[in-house]
Amino acid sequence: MRTLFAILLLLLTLPPTAQAIDTEALFAARKDSVFQIRVLERSSASKSSIGSGFLVSRQGHIISNYHVVAALVHKPERYQLEYVAQDGRRGPLQLLDVDVIHDLALLRTDAPLSGAALELAAQPPLQGERLYSLGNPHDLGLTIVEGIYNGLLDKSLYDKIHFTGAINPGMSGGPTLNRNGAVVGVNVATGGNQLGFLVPVTHVARLLGDLQQPPPPAEQLTRRIRDQLLANQERYMDRLLAAPLASAELEGYRVPGQLGDFINCWGDSQRHPEQLIERVQQSCSSQDDIFLGEKQNSGAIRYRHELYRSLELGTARLYRYLEQRLQNADAWLGGERDRVSNFACDSGLVQGDGLSFKAVLCLRGYKKLADLYDVVLLAATLNRDDQVLLTTLALSGVSLDNARRFPQAYLESIRWIR
Repeated sequence: MRTLFAILLLLLTLPPTAQAIDTEALFAARKDSVFQIRVLERSSASKSSIGSGFLVSRQGHIISNYHVVAALVHKPERYQLEYVAQDGRRGPLQLLDVDVIHDLALLRTDAPLSGAALELAAQPPLQGERLYSLGNPHDLGLTIVEGIYNGLLDKSLYDKIHFTGAINPGMSGGPTLNRNGAVVGVNVATGGNQLGFLVPVTHVARLLGDLQQPPPPAEQLTRRIRDQLLANQERYMDRLLAAPLASAELEGYRVPGQLGDFINCWGDSQRHPEQLIERVQQSCSSQDDIFLGEKQNSGAIRYRHELYRSLELGTARLYRYLEQRLQNADAWLGGERDRVSNFACDSGLVQGDGLSFKAVLCLRGYKKLADLYDVVLLAATLNRDDQVLLTTLALSGVSLDNARRFPQAYLESIRWIR
């Protein structure tokens, strides 16, 4: 009996940090610092899209996601920004700066705001620590969601927090808080089923540290995005090309394999008796595409190897079957015509290490982001009558130099080994 009494006494005297967090009190204390961010179509003054944002300074600076405000970046003559506070007040927003690599935007309003600037956490959370995400899911009003901090993603080019909690569309740009109400991350994406992703708050601090006054004109902001993308692609391309490309074996060929821990690869095989063809396939792609706008991402690396064997099919018919695979480079990369040029392609015969290829290299430029290109390489071996190795490589948002040197290294790494 005394033992039971001692346990009950211990539970009643635990320090406050070991007790359950009062979510209601946390929400009440921080709700006035979180806003709905609206992108309005100017001519109709109607909502085009929504997201969330939070106050970070007494001067009216608000953090959100780049993808929330991207429409304004691309078409400032068509769109404008507006915040909506929890008490229903609303006002215009200026876009001051972006970190397109980490999907952040810095906004500002001159209107008086009732909320206090949220503190940025000085230390990352502990593994398993409970966190609290705020935002405006599906335009249903401000919501608080409890979740768990599961550390930074291992297989990623960029810092991303794995948050086990329900982040839904409309919560993008909202803050995720620790038990003390300090911001540890910014809501950025969901994988569904309680799988969420956050931008670590260190990148918010860096964006605030680079704050420029007065607000830049639209063309200067576009140049800043272009400079960020160019610097970023140089970093990961140098990393990939610092050593010979990692390889894998595919039915007697040595081909580019998993080139980095941020790239995932899958394999499969199929037999088509009615077409007299057997196919073995390996596909690889990066997991960290950078959002630029609707239907356009940058920083993508995708490649696929397909070994076709002819089952009683003549050489001519086999190559006619494959001709369609050497076309339509656009199918590998998105992009709208007002943002990218048409692909210009060049084809020819390429000699490799004991292999001959029919190769097609296609290139297109970004219209508003000078010196950035998308490239698609398609190549088929010519050495054997009964089989063909078809390989396809697609890169988005690289410099002209990297659009040349990476496909060259890629082709040179393919070998026949038996």
